[in-house]
Amino acid sequence: MRNPLAKAALTATAAAAALALAGAPALAAPTVWTVGPNSPQTFSALSTNTVLNLNGIPLTCPTATAGGTMFSATGNPGHIANISSAAFGSAANPCTSPVGPVQPIADTTPPWQLKGTAYNATTGTTTGFISGINASLTVLTCTFDVVGEVNATYRNSTGVLTVSNNATRQLTVANASAGCAGIAANGDHPTFNASYRVSTPAGGSGRPTVVGTP
Repeated sequence: MRNPLAKAALTATAAAAALALAGAPALAAPTVWTVGPNSPQTFSALSTNTVLNLNGIPLTCPTATAGGTMFSATGNPGHIANISSAAFGSAANPCTSPVGPVQPIADTTPPWQLKGTAYNATTGTTTGFISGINASLTVLTCTFDVVGEVNATYRNSTGVLTVSNNATRQLTVANASAGCAGIAANGDHPTFNASYRVSTPAGGSGRPTVVGTP
């Protein structure tokens, strides 16, 4: 036999829960970004595997470096770092591809900008993007520029900055030369994947932290 009082109680409980969920405020986006242990502070970053994939051709660099300045900021996105130097490959460890050697040259004037958009306090992870990217590449007789943005994720506990692309944050090929047939064309969107270990101060052994709060 059904208990009408129990049924009414369950209905009331479900309704109250639904109202509570509907009325719960969304987590506010961070607008205050605190960089530690100092602000401003210099930083350096090292990657041991970066890959720019263009039309199915992987352009791989076994070493890549970056450097600049980190600082606390306000706003969303929050501008928390300037990348004023970047290099890909070295004489001992050059960049390569299936079609031949690769010579990338980064243009960091003006500096590339690291910006935060979200922060996970549980994992200590900042997500955002790097804007203002500008680099020229030479592959055999092909020369072209790559410009645009990449996604960026930084985790305080590891000191690792991970970069990648999606449909929103894209890199675009520009100024492709006549020798680029079959390799690159203006308007192509290559993907870039890398993980950089970040140290502060530049050349040091400290690990920077980034914390975002509403």
